[in-house]
Amino acid sequence: MPQGPEEKVEKKKMTAENENAAGKTPLQPSAVYENSAAKAEDNKSSAYLLLLFGVVGMIIMILGIAGVLPIRLSGTTKYMTYGVMSALFLLFIVMGMISMKSYRIFAKKAESENSLRGTMEKWCLSHFEAKKLDEELFEQENGCVSEEAPASVREEWENMPEEEMYFKRVSLMKEKIQKQFLNLDEGFLEHFVDELYGEIFEQ
Repeated sequence: MPQGPEEKVEKKKMTAENENAAGKTPLQPSAVYENSAAKAEDNKSSAYLLLLFGVVGMIIMILGIAGVLPIRLSGTTKYMTYGVMSALFLLFIVMGMISMKSYRIFAKKAESENSLRGTMEKWCLSHFEAKKLDEELFEQENGCVSEEAPASVREEWENMPEEEMYFKRVSLMKEKIQKQFLNLDEGFLEHFVDELYGEIFEQ
């Protein structure tokens, strides 16, 4: 026998209570996302610092070995000091070159992400409307449009906590975006929808 809207609402409440009793959180955001542009800038800064310290340090070591600097070390101490310090500064240079390579990779990826983000934002703003999304959610959750639902069901929906509504809306938006744009990174999508949410529902 098919369930009515009120029975569905009651079943959802019982399911949520059972999940909370079991210590579960049914609605959780995905992992923190850092965009490629930020990663590129971090790697660029690291590369410049490492290369600066490495090159300056190697110049100092060369001047020290050549006896130009007023530093007097003798015997084994001299070779150990200059050897260890030179190896350390050389490591800085190598790490700086690796960071610079990573910077170029992330910079290219950032250009691709920005282009994709612009296309996605244009599509979403032309297809997503707060009222229509909420109406679709109501129908999915209760099996009927709001005008046909009993007053108690509509009241239950209107009094739903904002946090729960947020996650329901985000889930629906992600589902629609994934159908339009395939193979999106989950972290990128989560970050994009979180930013887009304010433009649609908080205007």
